[in-house]
Amino acid sequence: MTLTVDAARIHELLDVLVAAAAGDYDVRLNLRENDDALLEVETGVNFLLDELIERRLHNESQEEELLTRARQLARQRDELVQALSTPVITVWPGVLTLPLVGRIDDERAAALTIGLLARVGAERASHVILDLTGVGALAGGTMPAILRMVRAIGLLGATCLLTGIRPDVAQQLIALGGADVHVRALARLSDALALVLADKGLLQDT
Repeated sequence: MTLTVDAARIHELLDVLVAAAAGDYDVRLNLRENDDALLEVETGVNFLLDELIERRLHNESQEEELLTRARQLARQRDELVQALSTPVITVWPGVLTLPLVGRIDDERAAALTIGLLARVGAERASHVILDLTGVGALAGGTMPAILRMVRAIGLLGATCLLTGIRPDVAQQLIALGGADVHVRALARLSDALALVLADKGLLQDT
């Protein structure tokens, strides 16, 4: 059986397939009223293109959902990091402690200071204990940033105490003029808390 078809239809079919291979699924074959074997092929190609578009839209929808979820997770991560980077703890009414952990650069120090001062004002804190036990490698601006934090606490009328200072940190503190800042240094956080409670008349010497 010999199949005789219009050469123009063959060229049109090839053009559509080439366009689809290049990612253009919007092209379609013009279906003519021809009851022949090629019509079935043309119909099948159009159906395939419809399915490809549907799959592409579905994939794009999934990609958008994944991007949205990724943005949400990024925001949650940033909020968590921010919360963990400013762990101001009320250890007694009017007594706050801020355990400084890791490397402290200017940006983090500014965020710490803002969060801490907000808590000092909100709770009308009388004492603030900055615990440096967990401070790792000291960046060039770490100690100046801590001293600025101490001064800011003093401007709000609160007494600042430093604990957990290592010998190398103490040397930096003195070199930067820390001795001129109204701050007392103690070995451990428990020592500072005992001193504060004694100042408040809540702890008697034994």
